[in-house]
Order: sequence, then structure tokens, then C-alpha cells
Amino acid sequence: MIDSVTTIYDVAKLARVSTYTVSCVVNKSAFVSPKLTERVLQAVRKLDYTPNAVARSLQTRNTKTVGMLIPDIANPFYARVVRGVEDRLSKDGYSLLLGNTYNSNEAQSRYLTLFRGRQVDALLLFMTAGGEDAVERLVLEKRPVVCVGRVPFKFDCDSVSVDNITGTRSAVEHLIGKGHKRIGLVTGELALSAGMDRVEGWRQALQAHNSKVDERLIESGDWTEKSGYDGTVRLLRRRPPPTAIFVANFLIMTGVLRALQDRKFAASSVEVASSDDSDWLDVFSPSISTVAQPSYEMGEQAADLALARLADKERPFTRIVLQPSLHIRP
Repeated sequence: MIDSVTTIYDVAKLARVSTYTVSCVVNKSAFVSPKLTERVLQAVRKLDYTPNAVARSLQTRNTKTVGMLIPDIANPFYARVVRGVEDRLSKDGYSLLLGNTYNSNEAQSRYLTLFRGRQVDALLLFMTAGGEDAVERLVLEKRPVVCVGRVPFKFDCDSVSVDNITGTRSAVEHLIGKGHKRIGLVTGELALSAGMDRVEGWRQALQAHNSKVDERLIESGDWTEKSGYDGTVRLLRRRPPPTAIFVANFLIMTGVLRALQDRKFAASSVEVASSDDSDWLDVFSPSISTVAQPSYEMGEQAADLALARLADKERPFTRIVLQPSLHIRP
């Protein structure tokens, strides 16, 4: 049997006031005398009344919810970004609805439809490859959208990203400084700025040090452990194989290390450096230098942009590019 739901009418009856007075007290939307306020609050507590958020949103056209799409919560990088978003939104009374696309354009489309049905006030997302058109339509409709991590090529919008060109270049230059001449790159889809920028950073580092730019040492995939594994297997078949590999994220790195292990490559024969940092890498052997991205700050800044857009839908678009840092492990 389903328990009956307490309504605003029940609270008003018990407190001996109008429903308008109850609404003013609960929503703090108008002055109510301390005596009546206490009477209403006592009734709210006694009846365990919870305001109907759906009904309120229909009146205010504001659901106090934000939708966010990330590729994969299993990647600690995205978990930290989400934490930054949630912490910032909660300060303004917003809740976060989260979806994992697993880099699937179909999943992105499904979630965009779902979020539209839930009438989220704003949308934060790491776009999928091939998903730009759907996001562009939302921007053209003046819906509050913030692109996170992956900046669209075809249109302008609010965005927060990391300077992956500089980050990758610094890591590859570090490997060059250690004597490596054949340095492979395993990255994500080149249809996304995050994938292409890493290629550009890799190329700039090699050119700056007069090293040969061998495009056959670039492998791109879908940001997963499997794509890292498969890309590394292909790199190891090159003759001669690379002596170092820079990888684009945490999950790809896991696949790279598994491929090296399965093929009995000694830890000293192929050095690995990676984007994304984690404290547990401090005790990992062999040591892996990383490009640490300000992931928590990225989440905070993305939430800030969404709230600013909600406050003023006509404001100019803002593009924020955060700087990474190279964490060298001996």
C-alpha cells in the first residue's frame, strides 16, 4: 500500500493559515510574521512535508538542476571534475544529474533528450566525436551549455579546457631530454580537440629539438584501456619500435602498460609518460611522469560559467583554458 503524500493543503490546515502563507515560509519568498512562521514550520516538521519541486519548477521555470555528460566515471580524472562541479553548484542550491556516454554519440543523443525532458537549467558536457551538431543546436537555441575538456571546432560556446598542446609538449620534451629519439603517441579521437591538441604538442616538441616527426608513431583510439592496448601493440610492431610512449589519459595508460607487460618488454626498454595524474603513481614501479591537469578547478570553472549563463543568457561566450603542470617522477 502506498502512503498518502502530504500536501501544502495539509500543512495549511494544521497551521491554520492559507496555502499562500505556507508557500511564503517554505520558499522564503515574502515576509511572514515570526509567530506565523513558527506555526507553519511546526506543521511542516510534524507532517514531514517536502515541497513539490516539480510544481515549483513549473511556476518558476527553474528546476535547480544541471545535467552533465562525461565519458567514463571509472576514469579518476572525470570523477575529480564532477566533484568540482558538484561542490560549486551546491553553493547555489543546484543539484547535478550525471550521465556516462562512454564516448558514444548515440548515448550522448539519448542523454540530451533525457535532460531536455527533465528540463535541466543548464548542461555541461565532454562532447563525443561526431556529436558537435547536436550541441551546436542547443547553443543556437540559447540554452545554457558549457563544453568541458573538449572545445568544439565548428562553433563558439562557453568552454573550459586544459592547454593539452603545452602539456603534451612538456612531457615529450622531458622524454627527449632523457635521450629518447623515437617517441610514440597514443591518444583519443582526432575528431576531438583533446585528441588533436596532443598530436600538435607531440609534433611541436619533436620539431623544436630537430627530431624526426614520424607520423607512423601516432595511434588514436577512443580513450579506453582497450584502445591503449591495441595502439601499443601496433607501435611495438614498428621497426624500430619506439623507446618511449606518451599516452593521453589514465585509461589509455593502463592499456599501454598491459600491452608492454604481455609482450615481455622490460620496464627499462620502453618508458611511459602520461596525461592525468594520481597519487598512487608515486609508489608505482616503473615510475611514470605525468601531465597533471587541474581537474577539480575545471569542474568549478565549468559550473561557474553555467551559473553565469543562467544569470545572463546574452553575455558573450567565455573560453577558459587552464594550464597543466609536468610532474616528473625519477
